[in-house]
Amino acid sequence: MKLSFATLGCPSWNLQQIAANAKAMGFDGVELRGSAGEHVGPDETPAARAEIKKLFASHGVQIPCIMGYSRFTYDEPAKRDADVANAIKFLEVARDIGCPTLRIFGGVRSPNASFEENLARVIESIRKITPTAQKMGVKLALETHDDWCKGANIAAVLKGVDSPWLGICWDISNAWWIEPLDETYDSVKDHLAHVHFKDSRKNDKGHIESALPGTGQVDMLKGLNLLKRAGYDKWLSFEWEKKWEPTLPDPEIAFPTYMKHATKLMAEAGVKRG
Repeated sequence: MKLSFATLGCPSWNLQQIAANAKAMGFDGVELRGSAGEHVGPDETPAARAEIKKLFASHGVQIPCIMGYSRFTYDEPAKRDADVANAIKFLEVARDIGCPTLRIFGGVRSPNASFEENLARVIESIRKITPTAQKMGVKLALETHDDWCKGANIAAVLKGVDSPWLGICWDISNAWWIEPLDETYDSVKDHLAHVHFKDSRKNDKGHIESALPGTGQVDMLKGLNLLKRAGYDKWLSFEWEKKWEPTLPDPEIAFPTYMKHATKLMAEAGVKRG
């Protein structure tokens, strides 16, 4: 398996800093936040795409995933279609920068519709995207996030879309707080496209907050052993939510902490790097 970090954790770094720091810190790759201006947008020019690809290649750093933010549970069809169009744009960008995966969301379930209707919206929307994913050779990775953390819900989307171009981005921490990891594993094990490998804890008020790897309550080693059992050999990407939680330790602290802890867990689990 290879180690990467998501640029959600370094919102103040530019692309040059990201590539250089990833190399200096010993990471194999970087997961780029997909938002215009930070760090790759859906409307990058061909010249900009070529420069991004060249920059990371020059540092020997791969781009395993773009963190897209498309959601498909809006009540308004026009909003769902806009996010479909956004995802399609990102698939072309991903192809051009040499990135094999685009992360997408299902979305927070609309309270104005039943679960079945929300599910139908997600399935219908993703079905509109998968032909482009196939054309671009870039896989969609639906994250275990919002109302789609539970294995049964994820399985329902996979069954409904029924495309080899849709996989799962298994966020170990998100899944941890919803159901036993073994249960989620049974639904995602044959569809793993990307992994967010991180820690978190519940504070005194019962709210879930980010924690430096090894200091929280998520059994990351259990998650790693399940990935090993599934034969997963791709990326363990550290999603440090500094963008949303600005008081978190800076990436200069968090990223090396992750590198040290993830390397330790890989040794314990007998997982080879690379």
